[in-house]
Amino acid sequence: MKRMIRKSTSLILTVILLVSLTACSSASAAYEAASSATAGGAVETIMNVGTTQAFSGEAVPQEDIETILRAGLAAESAINQQPWFFVAITDKDVMAEIASSGGRPGGGSRPEAPTDGSGPSFPGGSMPEAPQDGTAPSFPEGGSMPELPQDGAAPSFPGGSRPEAPQGGTPATTSGGSAKASLGDSPLAIVVYMDKSTSSPDSDFDCGLAVQNMYIAAASLGYGVKIISSPTMSLNGSNHDQICEKLGVKPSMTAVAVVLVGKPDSSVDSVSGATSRAGLEEKTSIIG
Repeated sequence: MKRMIRKSTSLILTVILLVSLTACSSASAAYEAASSATAGGAVETIMNVGTTQAFSGEAVPQEDIETILRAGLAAESAINQQPWFFVAITDKDVMAEIASSGGRPGGGSRPEAPTDGSGPSFPGGSMPEAPQDGTAPSFPEGGSMPELPQDGAAPSFPGGSRPEAPQGGTPATTSGGSAKASLGDSPLAIVVYMDKSTSSPDSDFDCGLAVQNMYIAAASLGYGVKIISSPTMSLNGSNHDQICEKLGVKPSMTAVAVVLVGKPDSSVDSVSGATSRAGLEEKTSIIG
C-alpha cells in the first residue's frame, strides 16, 4: 500500500512539474511575442512619424497628457540627475501670453554676464576683428547690404504689406503656402525646462532625450507632434521670472524646447513644405 501511495504521489508531482514548465514556456512565448510586437510598433512609429504642421482643435485627454509626461520622465539621465521640469499647457490664453511676451534674452534670475570686467568668450579666445581695409561686411546676394528706400517709403513685402504674426489657432504659412505650426496652434503644448544647477554632466542632452521620449509617446498614441524652440526667446526673456511664477517653475530654470501635441488637421496643407532625410550612405557608417 505504501508503495502505491509513493508511486501516486510521484506521479502527481511529475504532472504538476510538467504543467508548471508548460505554463512558464507559454508565458515566456507570450512575453516574447508581446515584446516583439511592441518593438515593431515603436520602430514603425520612429520610421514613419513626421513633423505635424497643422492641428485640429480636438482636446488631448488628461490620461494621454499624463502618459506623455511619464514618457519624458522615463528618459535616460546621466547619474540620474533628471535635470528637467515639464509644464503641460492646454490654456490657449496662456499660450498666447507667452507667444506675445517677447523680451530680450538675458532677463530674470538666470546667470548674468560676467561682472569682473572680462568680456564674453569667443572661439580662438578673442572677438573677431572687423575688416581693416575699409571694406564693409559681406552680405548674400550681391555682396552688399540692401539699401533702405531713400524716399521715405517703407520696405516692400510680398503682397504689399508686412504679414501679421499668427495670433494662435491659425498655423503660419511659408512662401509656398504650406502650414507651419507655432505656439498656440495645438491643443497641448509641453514646455521643457532645464535645471543647470544639478550635477548632470550634460543636462542639455538629458533634456533632449526626454523630449524625444515624449515625441515618440505622443506619436504612438496617434497624435501629431512638432518640436519648436522659438518660444524659448519669450520664455527666457525679460519676463522670465513672471512666466516662471505663472507656470510653477523655479526661476533658476531655463526653457529649452516646446513640444506641440494634437490630432493632425488633414484639411490644411502641411506636407508640401516637408523635406526629405539623408540616406544611410550619406550620414552613417557600419564598421565590423
